[in-house]
Amino acid sequence: MPADRAAIEIDQVIKRFGDSDHAVLALDAVSISISENEFFTLLGPSGCGKTTLLRMIAGFEDPSGGDIRLYGESLTGKLPFQRPVNTVFQSYALFPHLTVAENIAFGLEMRGVAKADIAPRVDSMLRLVKLEGFAKRRPHQLSGGQQQRVALARALAPQPRVLLLDESLSALDLKLRKEMQVELKRLQRETGITFVFVTHDQEEALTMSDRIAVLSAGKVQQIGSPEAIYDRPANRFVADFIGETSFLSGHIAAEQLHFGAAGSLPASVLDRQGDGVAAVAVRPERLQLAANGADGTGLQGVVSEVVYRGVDTVYTVQLADGQPCRVRNTNSLGASRLADVGDRVCLTAQPGAFHLLQEASHG
Repeated sequence: MPADRAAIEIDQVIKRFGDSDHAVLALDAVSISISENEFFTLLGPSGCGKTTLLRMIAGFEDPSGGDIRLYGESLTGKLPFQRPVNTVFQSYALFPHLTVAENIAFGLEMRGVAKADIAPRVDSMLRLVKLEGFAKRRPHQLSGGQQQRVALARALAPQPRVLLLDESLSALDLKLRKEMQVELKRLQRETGITFVFVTHDQEEALTMSDRIAVLSAGKVQQIGSPEAIYDRPANRFVADFIGETSFLSGHIAAEQLHFGAAGSLPASVLDRQGDGVAAVAVRPERLQLAANGADGTGLQGVVSEVVYRGVDTVYTVQLADGQPCRVRNTNSLGASRLADVGDRVCLTAQPGAFHLLQEASHG
């Protein structure tokens, strides 16, 4: 678990690009506190400001306003090489004419580390990233995943206080990316270094992070643990960006959540109390689908699409009030399909399955 001590404090940071008449506001008064020994992820769509913020921590961009502090000391005016941080970019930028060991040693040499200390440190890094025996190979002799590990070893060798990772898994194929997600979290845990990771991939963020900051249009929408972000999104943008979600409009009255012609569910399906018009979000895996809703219980609808995904099957149901809703069902061994396109079905849910949304600005 991350410590309580703040490693990075981002305090009301503003970033504008361009002159005053045509300036683009990339970051709008962003404030984030990142704890020591935390795996913290900046998550959001392209253009949200996450990479700009990372570059400002690294020293490649200057804030237009606000301050960034590392362990209480302002980074204002400090050049990149004066900051105890290292960055791993999307392109690993390994030196093709150097061996793996020489690539890892490069940063140590630039920092004036004694030659007698460099070889043991390189060996230690190779063990850490599980590349023992690869010291004499050159980058073109390595797979993409191995090159990624070398880039990580090179960045970790100088023992930075913070490691910044900019979309650093995006060049890998799906299977290797999933493996590296686990490896990155292991490396962070074993080194105790604060990791700040930038990605647009929600699954990456949920898999690796202690906490996540979701950004949109230069503003922070929500900061929290993966569980909090997924289960209790602060607004519709977060709910829609993280995972699959169905958004429904209903009405809460007489301890029921009503959906017009589709029927109603007990108000206990909501994760908090409400009254009147309700905008709700529900994850597909938190709904249950039953064929032939003849007894009138649950929400009535017709299956409009069925998508088999191997591990699970996703059913899109057009509710009787016209709203679409998705249901995900795990495919257990020998189980038959729950319904086909055109079947009349009913949907039910366990208590707390529906998240009552609060509207929030993200423009």
